[in-house]
Amino acid sequence: MKKYNPNQAPDPEEWNALDDSERLVLIEDYHKCKRINLPNQVLHATIHAVVENQIAMGDEFNAAETLDRLISEGLDRHEAIHAIGSVLAEHIYNMLKGEMSDFTHSQYFSQLNELTAEKWREKGQE
Repeated sequence: MKKYNPNQAPDPEEWNALDDSERLVLIEDYHKCKRINLPNQVLHATIHAVVENQIAMGDEFNAAETLDRLISEGLDRHEAIHAIGSVLAEHIYNMLKGEMSDFTHSQYFSQLNELTAEKWREKGQE
């Protein structure tokens, strides 16, 4: 895999064949080429990579189903990755603040199931 485009699903086998550092470089390169200014490119790329990893894993993390649903609700694939990533980032943030001791899959799945394109758009306007 030579390029990453969040609006096109990477082949899961190709994606999984990459190591984490290769995935991050591809994601960072995409954002640099598109001249998307980010406050923290590494963190942004990391969240992208984790979401793509979960999508490539299929049903195990419910991310693929959530992605498909968000796209059917009108988000493009890149926006849907950001929406899913926002749920993931919130979990990480709460763990760092000490509000959660563990990453609970059931809570994460529940929040992904509640996530809609409309909620994501509203969140972006806050």
